[in-house]
Amino acid sequence: MRFIRNTAAFFALPGVLACAYGLCKVFLSFTGSSGTQYIPFWLGIFCYCVFQVIFYKPMRTYVFGHELTHAVAGVLSGAKIKKFKVGKESGSVTLSKDNVWITLAPYFFPIYTFAIILVYIFLGWFADIRQFYPYFLFLIGISIAFHIALTVYIVSIDQPDLKVYGVFFSYVLILFINVIVFALLAALAFPNEISVSEVFGEMYESVVAVYVFLLSGIKEIFTAFTSAS
Repeated sequence: MRFIRNTAAFFALPGVLACAYGLCKVFLSFTGSSGTQYIPFWLGIFCYCVFQVIFYKPMRTYVFGHELTHAVAGVLSGAKIKKFKVGKESGSVTLSKDNVWITLAPYFFPIYTFAIILVYIFLGWFADIRQFYPYFLFLIGISIAFHIALTVYIVSIDQPDLKVYGVFFSYVLILFINVIVFALLAALAFPNEISVSEVFGEMYESVVAVYVFLLSGIKEIFTAFTSAS
């Protein structure tokens, strides 16, 4: 089974990288054309990066979110929580069942970012909170930088979660779902600038282009070998 997963991940990797390229292309276009109203978002990213570099990594906060994400993914998958423990540098959650989504969820689901979005939307049902949009963007920037920086850090060290279904397969799946999640987040956080159809359309075109390129290259190599023989 691990061989099949790794093989599938190998053939999917060009498409995953193409999706990431498509997302980056849309986001860079947004960055170049966005106005001053989005400065709080970039300021939030900058502030978190400075905080982590100068002060420390807020690992307890990350560990709590990490284990909570395991727990939420487990509950959504029909599992029962038997034990939940969070320490300064590590934590654990014991569930009645496990699957690939439960195991890898913390690496691709920025739970604090989604919590901020849900709270903002919920409050918006009861009051006009448009004046707080800059603060919302600032918190989104902080939470996204937090997720990316600490996810990169945590996967760079020995992680038992990544070994359960194979490290290579886990890396490819984590990258792919992060791209999908951040595409959705971009559309949610900047609805007037980025649409779901735009970002996924760009990703689809990038995937098609890379596989057409690879298949044409394989075809030319095969033709060259058959001609030589």
